[in-house]
Formats: sequence, C-alpha cells, structure tokens
Amino acid sequence: MQSPAPPNTPTPEVVQVTAVKANPTTKGVEVILQTTKGEQLQVTNRTTGNNFIADIPNAQLRLPNGDGFTFRSEKPLTGITEITVTNLDANTIRVTVTGEALVPVVELYDSANEGLIFSVASTAPTQQAQPQTQQPQTQQPENPTQPSLPSASGDEPIELVVTGEQDGYNSSDASTATKTDTPLRDIPQSIQVIPREVIQDQNAVRLTDIVRNVSGVALSQTAGDRGENYTIRGFDANVYKNGFLDDYSASRGFRDSANIERVEVLKGPASVLFGRLEPSGIINLVTKKPLADPYYNLSFTAGSYSFSRPTLDFSSPLTQDGKLGYRLNIAYENSGSFRDFVHKERFRDLPMSNLPPTKTKF
Repeated sequence: MQSPAPPNTPTPEVVQVTAVKANPTTKGVEVILQTTKGEQLQVTNRTTGNNFIADIPNAQLRLPNGDGFTFRSEKPLTGITEITVTNLDANTIRVTVTGEALVPVVELYDSANEGLIFSVASTAPTQQAQPQTQQPQTQQPENPTQPSLPSASGDEPIELVVTGEQDGYNSSDASTATKTDTPLRDIPQSIQVIPREVIQDQNAVRLTDIVRNVSGVALSQTAGDRGENYTIRGFDANVYKNGFLDDYSASRGFRDSANIERVEVLKGPASVLFGRLEPSGIINLVTKKPLADPYYNLSFTAGSYSFSRPTLDFSSPLTQDGKLGYRLNIAYENSGSFRDFVHKERFRDLPMSNLPPTKTKF
C-alpha cells in the first residue's frame, strides 16, 4: 500500500529591491528599500553590542539590469557610525546599523509607494537638565519680547556619503550570440562570459587558464605542451576573435592573454550562426580596445621553473576629440619546464588603433 505523496509546497518568491536611498529627517535619517512588494517582506531583527541587525528573507538587492549591489553610508548622523545594506546570501538581505556608544533606535514601517523604510534616530547622549531653583516672580511688561532660541541640532543639514560596489565578476551583456551588445537575460542561447576582472585576479597568462572557468569546455590536446585544441560538450570547438575565425595553428603555441579583454563561450548548436556545423559551440575572444583616457600599466610575474613575465599595456587618444586612439600590449615570457633541456621564450607585440568611421557612397 503506497503512502500518499506529500503536497508540493510553493517556493516563496524572492522580492527584488532595486534601490536603496537615505533621506535625512528631523529625528535622524530614513533608509528606504525601494520595491513594489514591500508588504511581502518579513523582517527579523536583533541587537548585538552596539549593532542593530535586521534580516529580510526571500529578498535580494538587484539593479534593474539584474546586477547585485551594496549600500553603505558612513557616519550619516551623530551617534551612528555606519549603515550597511548587503545581500547576506542568495535569499536574504541584511540591514546593519552601528552605533558609536549605544544601540541605535530604529523604527520600521512599510509604504505602498516606496517600499520598506527603516527610521534611524540619533543616539548622541543628551546633556542632563540642571535643577533650577525657584526665583521670585517679577512683574513682566505687558508686551514682552521673546528672545530668539538657537536652532536645534536636528535642524542642521546632514551630509550623507553613500558608496556602492558592483560585482565585477558578473557580466551583464555579451556580443557573441547576437553580434551586438545584448543583455544576457535577453539571449535565448547558452552563453558564459569570463570578464577581465577574473582574468586579472587569477593572473591567467594563457587562454587555457581562462576557459577552466567555463563548464563543459576542455583542452583536448596540447601537441606536447606546444599548442591548444578545445572541445565543448565533447565535440571539437573553434576559437574566434572579435567574431571572426582565429585561424591559429595549434603547433604555433598557446594564445596569450595580454590583449584579451574578456572571453565569451557560446555553447550548443547556436554556433551555426558563425557557419559551424559542430553542435559544440565556439570560443570568442574579445580583445582590448583603445581607451578615451590615457592609461599606462606595467606588471611583472615570477613563478616556478624560472618563470618570468613582464607585460606592458599603454593606451591614449591621439586626437583631442578622442575619435582616434591606440592601444599597445607587449608581453615577454621566459621559463623552463619540468622536463630537462626544455626552454621557452615568447614575445608578443599587439598594437591596435581605432579609426573614425568614414562615409561610403555607392
């Protein structure tokens, strides 16, 4: 006899908070979590030391384009050290208010037009009132003039400094699938982007080091550590550069990362858009472009087996309007090997310029 299957419990919807604002008030400051579904947010708060902590489950800080962000305000008012709003995990937002000497006083209420509002009051210690001795009453004039009172400290303008950080590891758009800069959420194909931030933090010097971050991509053969061939989902894959086939012989060595801005991997039979019949996909290398502002970078890397690699990256506009510029990437590599009597020496000189478009008449 089979037992009845348990009912499927609906998964709670994750509410997206698209912006965080801090507005000064007469009592302190209001931190507004802007969302159209503020009434669905459930808040669990607690105090630890001088910190007021509020956790909001089933919610995330997401910009309209889908990128996560962090809100931070340092010393927004007297007695408050910092206010932060961050994504605690994939389903929870954490609001932290840190006081200087006392636990902050925070009131919570929601607004149908704005979202969830945290009202933070100043925790600055107030001076104790001095006992006053009773003075004999004197006759006052009929029309006394009231002395002007100094303005309260709460009426003074409050300077708020808000800093935000965007996650540089998540790329929001790609050009491989549609050959135009299109948001990834609008692309029906399976595509994965490795941005420049990942390449720099991993200090990847070859394309083989970069594609290790992509699922389903493997190095099929290296020709005795002298070249590279790739497979995607078990089938042979071709490498493109800026949307054009990179006819690079595997026996000539590895592709260098000195001039690679990012790597886009298109998976599946969508590679037919580039004239390929293999159901694997393609690897598209997007190279660095000239910058509008002068940029000069010199780096040096050393490692095992006498590995040394200096690199140079220069870019600057050549005209005042910035329509014409150049980008120069130079890399030199000298290293040994775990094999005896094997020595490697490579030199890469990769210049690039952007020319203004010209009109063509037919």
